[in-house]
Amino acid sequence: MFRAHTLRCCVAAGAVWVLCGAVAHAADALPADLTELSIEQLMDIVVTSVSKKEESQFDAAAAISALSNEDLARAGVGSVAEALRLVPGMDVAAVSANQWAISARGFNNLYANKLLVLVDGRAVYTPQFAGVYWDLQQSMLDDVDRIEAIRGPGGTLWGANAVNGVINVVSRSARETQGALLYGGGGDVEPAVAGARYGGRVGDDTWYRAFASYRQVDDFPLADGSSADDNWSGEQAGFRFDGTPRDGTQWTWQGDATLADLYDGAGEASNVNTLGRWSQRGDDGSRLEVQAYYDRTHRDEPSRARSTVDTADLALQQTLGVGPSSDVVWGLGYRYIDIRGDATNRMVRIRDRELAQDLFSAFVQHEHRLLSDRLKLAAGVKLEHNDYTGLELQPSVRAIFAPTAAQRVWSAVSRAVRTPDVVEGQDAIAIVRGAPFSAPDGNTYVPVVVGNPDLDSEVLWAYELGYRLRLSPRTSLDLAAFYNDYRELIGVGEDVRLVPGTPTGTAETRWRNNVDGETHGGEIIVAATPLSTVRLSASYALLLANLDGGPAADTIENGSPKHQVSLRSGWDFTGNASADAVLRHVSGIEAVPAYVTADLRLVWRPRPSLELSLVGRNLFDDRHPEQAPVLLAPAAEAPRAVMAKVRLHF
Repeated sequence: MFRAHTLRCCVAAGAVWVLCGAVAHAADALPADLTELSIEQLMDIVVTSVSKKEESQFDAAAAISALSNEDLARAGVGSVAEALRLVPGMDVAAVSANQWAISARGFNNLYANKLLVLVDGRAVYTPQFAGVYWDLQQSMLDDVDRIEAIRGPGGTLWGANAVNGVINVVSRSARETQGALLYGGGGDVEPAVAGARYGGRVGDDTWYRAFASYRQVDDFPLADGSSADDNWSGEQAGFRFDGTPRDGTQWTWQGDATLADLYDGAGEASNVNTLGRWSQRGDDGSRLEVQAYYDRTHRDEPSRARSTVDTADLALQQTLGVGPSSDVVWGLGYRYIDIRGDATNRMVRIRDRELAQDLFSAFVQHEHRLLSDRLKLAAGVKLEHNDYTGLELQPSVRAIFAPTAAQRVWSAVSRAVRTPDVVEGQDAIAIVRGAPFSAPDGNTYVPVVVGNPDLDSEVLWAYELGYRLRLSPRTSLDLAAFYNDYRELIGVGEDVRLVPGTPTGTAETRWRNNVDGETHGGEIIVAATPLSTVRLSASYALLLANLDGGPAADTIENGSPKHQVSLRSGWDFTGNASADAVLRHVSGIEAVPAYVTADLRLVWRPRPSLELSLVGRNLFDDRHPEQAPVLLAPAAEAPRAVMAKVRLHF
C-alpha cells in the first residue's frame, strides 16, 4: 500500500526534477490562439471517441463536443470536473469542496453511475460504487490536448457503463510540450495552486516531460452559513515518454502519482498508475495498437470506508481496410480488478474484505461508405463477460449523411448496459440509509440496504438523431435529439427484513431491478465568430424523464435539471489582453432551486511568454446549492470565488 509520505516524496522528487530542467532550458512554446480559426476549422477538430479512429467532429455520428487545450485555458478552470461545465447538456454540480455530481442526460447525483470516464485510455470509473472519484482526477490541464465528451451511449466500443455518455481526456504528446512551464496563484476559496512542467528530448526520436502540481481548496459553506469542514489539498507528479523509432511506429509510456488530503486531514485518497501503448500504422491505412495499464486507488474517509482497488488492463485493437469503401475496427480486452476494504464508520458495513473480478471483452465494428462517401453506415457489437451478470451484448448502428458540404444528418440506435457495482452486487456489503428507529417489538433497528448477487444489468435502448449546419465560415448550428428507453434499473426494494441485534438490529432491504422508464430531450448549440477577435456560443439542453418504480424512480426523475442554458463569449480586445465570460442558467431539481451564475476571466500578456490572469466564479451570489444531500451527509453550497494566477513559458 502506498502511504502518504511515500507519495509526497514522489511529488517532491518530480517537482525538483521539473524545476531543475526549467532553469536549464529556454524555449517559447505557446499554443495557437483558436480565435484565429474559423468555425469551419474548429468543427474539423479531430476526435477519436465515437469510432475509435480519427475523424472530424463535424463528421462524427454522435452528439460530441470537444474542448480544446485553448478552450480549457480561456475558461480558467482548474480541473476536469470544472471543465465539463462547458459541455452543452452535461449536468455538473458541486457537492462539496472535493466532490462532484456529473452525468449526461439525466441520472445525476454524487454516485452518478452511467458516465464512463477515461484518461488516455485508462478507465477511472470505479467498480466500487460505479462512479468517479473526481478529487483524484487532477490532470495538469496545460498538458491536456482535448476533452472529448459524448452525450449518449458508447457501449459498443467502450463497454459496460458507457450508458449516458463517455468522457475521454486526451493528453498532449511529450513532443508537443517541450520547454518549461511554471504557474502559480491563489484566491479566497483556493488559497494556493501551483504547477511546473519541463519537456526535453532524448536522441532523434524520443521526447519526454515531467510535471508536478499542487492545489488547495478551503471549506465550502453549508446552507446555514457554517463550514462544511471539507477543505482538501491535492498533489500530483508524473512523467510521459513518446517515441517514433521509425515510420509508422509510435510508443508511449506514462505514469503519475496523486495524493489528496481530505476533510482537514481526517481522510486521504491516493492513486498511482502507469500506462504503456504501442502502435504500428501501415501504408494502406491499417493500424495495430496494444495498450496495458496498472492502476491502484486507495481511499480512507471518515464518511465512507477504507478501500484499495488494484486494476490491471490489457487491450489490443486493429483497424483494417477491407476494400475501397469499407473499414473494420476490432479489439480484445482483459481486465483484472482486486478490491480490499473494511468499514471505518457507521455508514458502511463490510463482511467480505477481499473481492476480485475478471472482465473479458471483444468488439468489432464495420463502417461502409456509400454515395461517393456522402453516406457512412457503421454497425458493431461488443461482447463482455463479467462475474456478476455473465455475458453482455451491446450492439449499435450509426449513420451519417452529407446532403451538402455544409450539412450533416446523423442517427444512431444503440444498446448499452450498466453492470452492478460492488456495493449493489455483493451481499457482504450493507449501506446505512437512515437513523435508528424503534420497532413495535420494542427493539431498535438501523435501516440498511444490502447487496444482491442476483441483480441483472441495467439496460438502455437509445435512439438518437442529429443535424449539423455550417451557416457560413463564421457561424454553425448543432442539433441533437434523443429518446432513451431504460429497463431493469437498480433501485432499493420495498421489502424489509428485521434482523435483531445488540444493541441495535438492522432493518434490511435489498437492491432490486425495479425501475423502468424513459427520458427524452436534446441539445442545441449555436457558435459564431462575428469578428476575428470575438467568439460567441449559446446552448440549450432539455431533459424530460418519466420513470416508474417507487421512491427510487421519483428521486432519479427529479434529480437532474430539465433546462440548462449557457452563453459563452471570448474577446481579444488587444494583441496581449483578452476576456472570457460564461453565463449559466440551471433549472431547479429536488431540494435545490434554480440558479443563474456567471464566470469571468481577464488576461494580460506583457510579453509572449508571460501571462497574468484574474478569474471569478459564481459571481452572482455569495453561495448557492447545486446538488441535493446524499444519504445522511448534507450537501455544501458552491461559493463565489476569485483567483489570480501567473503563468510563464521559457
